[in-house]
Amino acid sequence: MRGISALPARPDPSVLRAVVVAIAVVQSLVLGLLARRGSWLSDDLDFLVQGSRGFAPAELLTPVNDHIAPGLRFVYAVFAEVAPLNHDFTVGWRVLMQVAAIVAMGLLLLRILGSNWWVVAGTLFYAITPLSMPSFMSLSSGVNNLSAHVFGLLLLHATIDWYDGHRRRAVAYGPLSLLISLACWEKSALILVTVVALALHLREGPVRVWLRRTLPFAAALVVATVAFGILYLTHGSPSAGRLPGPVELLKALARGFAVPLGALVGGPWTWDTFTIMSTAAAPAAAVILGGAVAALLLMTAWRRDRRALLMWGSVGIYVVVTVGLVSYGRFALLGDLFTSHYHYWSDLSIPLTLALVLSAKSVQLPRLVPALALCGLLAGVVMSDAGWARTWARNPAKAYFATVIAELDRAGPNVNLWDTAMPTPIVNGLMSDIRLSPVLRMARIPFQLQSPSSEPLMVDETGHLHPAELAVWSRGEPASRTNAFCNLLVRGTEPLTVPLKSTQPRFATANWFVKAAYFSNRENNVSIELVDPHGNAAPLPAADWPAGVGSMYFGPSGRIRATAVRLRSSDPATNLCVENLEIGLPKVSG
Repeated sequence: MRGISALPARPDPSVLRAVVVAIAVVQSLVLGLLARRGSWLSDDLDFLVQGSRGFAPAELLTPVNDHIAPGLRFVYAVFAEVAPLNHDFTVGWRVLMQVAAIVAMGLLLLRILGSNWWVVAGTLFYAITPLSMPSFMSLSSGVNNLSAHVFGLLLLHATIDWYDGHRRRAVAYGPLSLLISLACWEKSALILVTVVALALHLREGPVRVWLRRTLPFAAALVVATVAFGILYLTHGSPSAGRLPGPVELLKALARGFAVPLGALVGGPWTWDTFTIMSTAAAPAAAVILGGAVAALLLMTAWRRDRRALLMWGSVGIYVVVTVGLVSYGRFALLGDLFTSHYHYWSDLSIPLTLALVLSAKSVQLPRLVPALALCGLLAGVVMSDAGWARTWARNPAKAYFATVIAELDRAGPNVNLWDTAMPTPIVNGLMSDIRLSPVLRMARIPFQLQSPSSEPLMVDETGHLHPAELAVWSRGEPASRTNAFCNLLVRGTEPLTVPLKSTQPRFATANWFVKAAYFSNRENNVSIELVDPHGNAAPLPAADWPAGVGSMYFGPSGRIRATAVRLRSSDPATNLCVENLEIGLPKVSG
């Protein structure tokens, strides 16, 4: 009995298309509902703030960590412009992209296999595999990988078009799809290995004739790759890395090959405790069972359709290259942990799906076996997704930002805030700016920041507003009173350096805030610098000090062990009396 024989052997193509669309819509909506249980990650907030700066080429080419991703920058700029800090809007975008990817895979299988129920089986496997689920949930990973899926699959469609004789169409959108994919995620260049495997699978006639027929299309893809390569080399900032030793590299390869093997049985089944990073901890049973499935499929391909081995070769090359790249760039910092980070494995589901279907379609199965295999796959997928979702739903960012927005809305546009950081784990040490204020500005929420008009309030770790005070760690100590009416007089352009006296046994290092009580008969523009014992300075932005009696608030500074404060102005008419200088950290009053 060949294939899934309980169904008609030759289904109508329109039926297959309808089933493919139904699978795409249902699965994408399920993932969308799951994604809504979580919220922003630190990368998302960082990228949204950057995106709010607009669509200028210089902004789109701002490096992401140690590489460039202008496509990712563009998408985040759209999010920041159209619906800033609206997580549901991004979920909708991801649902649409996921639908497009699944439909593109289903139609690709239909073009390769013809009217065959394995089109449905392959589409279902591609749609539900946990390989790509974490990248859907994490927005930054989704912008990378969903784009790689959609445009990588379009490139495979263009490859078929080329060999079907639609050469102009193939050249029109094939290289463009590759370029867009690279702009979102440079590692998506690995789709070219699958393109070669598919082209060889479609080959008819002698190799020489095939090569001559293939070269123009290949040249067009090379042009797109070289164009992005030039952009990357001239604007990227790749960090120096190193490959681990042979033993460590073999261990990393073992973890890498465990990813596709586990995926064949719905794996990884279990995740590391910090699931938010999408790192798998597949049990040996998942890898062994997946290995048995892979061995069966490879033997079937060898015996019945050796061209299917081309796709398995594509999977193998993908794994080896991915492990090499991740090990080179991340091993020194994180060991082989990131070789099981599913952000790097999402688009492996494309060649893996093709390899599985091209091999399995030749298997002669009893009627009950496909049903049992499908049930086993679904059980593994449910186990993997449920385990991941438990941690995903515990993301505190959703409640935090809902509270912040509600509190600021009640307080009104004149609310005055200390420029404090967002709490951990909403932010981490890898985020370039952990302050709340840039996020609020990006979201166009009105507020004042450390205005002299009133005592600033503080947003606590749960997002609630509280009256606050400065916990003082040191105070300005004038050497002597040279003016009968003023402790510290800033006059003209001459800098004034004030030594600090610590309220603690010793001076500490921190990102400090400054409160300066003053009076003046005119508005002055004066800047403040914190100075350490070695003369290194942490400057704070210059500000206009209004005429009259009041207090100015500055910070946070760069991390410094401040032992002195320097005040300076570039205006010769400056005349400012500082009565008191306090350096410390804001805290909730009471």
